Amino acid sequence: MGKKVIVVAALGITLSAAIVFLLGTGRGNGVPRGPAGFVQRDGARLTVDGKPYRFVGANIDLMFQKDTRSHMPAMMQFAAGKGITVVRVWASGEGGLEDVQPANTWKRDRWFRLKPNEWNEEEFIFLDRVIAEAARNGLRVQLCLANWWRDTGGVTQYMRWSGINGADDDKYPFGINNEKAMLFYTNATARRLYREHVEKIAGRRNSITGILYRDDPAIFGYELMNEAQAITGRWAERRAWIAEMSSYLKSIDPHHLVAPGDWGYRSAAERREWLLDHQLATIDYCDVHNYPRDDRDLSVDSPEALDHFVENRAAASYSLKKPLVLGEFGMLPEGHHGFGREVWFHSYCASALQNGAAGAMFWILTPSTQRGYGVNYAAPQDATVFSEVERAAQMFAARQNDNVPKRVLDAGQHLVPLQLAFNRSPQEAGLQPQKVSRDDGSLLYRFKPEMAVAGRFEKLGDGPGFVWGSGVGFFDYVVPPREDRRRVGHLVVRAHLQPVLPVDASPDWVKTRVTLFVNGTDCGHRLIPVENPKHPLIQEWMVDELAIRLRAARGLPLTIRFAVTVDSDWLYGINIANWPEGYESHDASPVEVEVR
Repeated sequence: MGKKVIVVAALGITLSAAIVFLLGTGRGNGVPRGPAGFVQRDGARLTVDGKPYRFVGANIDLMFQKDTRSHMPAMMQFAAGKGITVVRVWASGEGGLEDVQPANTWKRDRWFRLKPNEWNEEEFIFLDRVIAEAARNGLRVQLCLANWWRDTGGVTQYMRWSGINGADDDKYPFGINNEKAMLFYTNATARRLYREHVEKIAGRRNSITGILYRDDPAIFGYELMNEAQAITGRWAERRAWIAEMSSYLKSIDPHHLVAPGDWGYRSAAERREWLLDHQLATIDYCDVHNYPRDDRDLSVDSPEALDHFVENRAAASYSLKKPLVLGEFGMLPEGHHGFGREVWFHSYCASALQNGAAGAMFWILTPSTQRGYGVNYAAPQDATVFSEVERAAQMFAARQNDNVPKRVLDAGQHLVPLQLAFNRSPQEAGLQPQKVSRDDGSLLYRFKPEMAVAGRFEKLGDGPGFVWGSGVGFFDYVVPPREDRRRVGHLVVRAHLQPVLPVDASPDWVKTRVTLFVNGTDCGHRLIPVENPKHPLIQEWMVDELAIRLRAARGLPLTIRFAVTVDSDWLYGINIANWPEGYESHDASPVEVEVR
């Protein structure tokens, strides 16, 4: 019943969101008619007063520690002097010293909300000052309204307030029990508490300028959450929350931009969900984060690979006709993979510019001497990085048009973010199948899993008795040529196939859809669940297409391809492995091709 309620609510929210979006912003005909001076969305670009708006921005460290606050005016002035025009700040922070604390050594001594009904007005006044000082320096402020991570209390503190303990748990990566943290999206109390904060921010009157936040063009827009996560297969829960909260925010403030803040994607399956999140009518632009040193799954190990990363995300955004913003990117002082920090900063900004992104915001402008990913505005050793930032800002200012490369507009070329591949000659030692001539005149070819001559998947791996590829891709096996000719009525292809489980998915949920191709001909697909080891699953295809039969009759080689295609409903790879222990008596190989 809970799931039904969520779905119905999501449908209602989406409808109301569309009404707010069309009537509140005046974008029903594609022409923005927001208040003067506001950043608006017009298709896949941002505009201000009808003119294109592109920017270099900075996340800025000034909200949660007392010793950073005195630097705020100087950092704003410094940012403006480097051509930065948007700064991103946290407009949230839940719990005090006795509540959820960061999972690392970083500590905070400032918070917006001590208890569900106890707000810290001093923090709000400081945010007023931040916005006013930004406006005085010609900057705009993006406000982030919540945090998935524990650094600022975030989702785990909301769950404590909702009567659910244990979402913050140091036994788990990053100190978060994702199963319990996911309840944030559906728990009625947590959602109410979050809406109260949204209303508190968007409806606030700035104590310095006297301007209501919802009427202030110095506010760039809102981000619902920083790096909102979702367990594989449970994206609908997050999407319903995004739909609900963006609709609610638009009902209070219909003119400012809204982004969901759900970080990005690593795989074709996640890309599909990211697109669905961002195509909601009450979401104005797309956002991604990237840190090459930390996120090895993305394999961004060079400026060239980074450009592919940005191009793929830009293509996804353009397919929705919405702008792309690189909301966070950063690099440690020592650089990565032989490229210095300033080279990475140059590459981020250049890739964002060339691929049509609306903006790029580095992590993080700070007065702190504990560098890490921080870029110290007063440190001489960081001058070269700021030179790259300033150069990029000049380039963005000079190229406010959106002349996007044709390759970016061809979304069909970017459906899979990244694939790894191998290719081997069928004549290579050890790749030839065992050939068995049967008494009935049929031929049987038996392959070991590792005899694949080619493979292309989002991730690849192999070992004695198995080969696997996750996500979208294929494995090829080759039936070798014969000298004799014969009549062929049909072929039978059998294989022991399994999905490749995402690390956070329940086995009883995961499936994969595998299509068999023989010499490029589609021979049908199978939806394959995770098997019970005691009852292995054998997938079998009967192939009787005339062209394939004629080729087999002439003794020509046959390429047998097991593929997870990008348009499949279940994109969870292929594991081809020997039979489980105790199943050898079946007298079958993990991959077989029978010619009858």
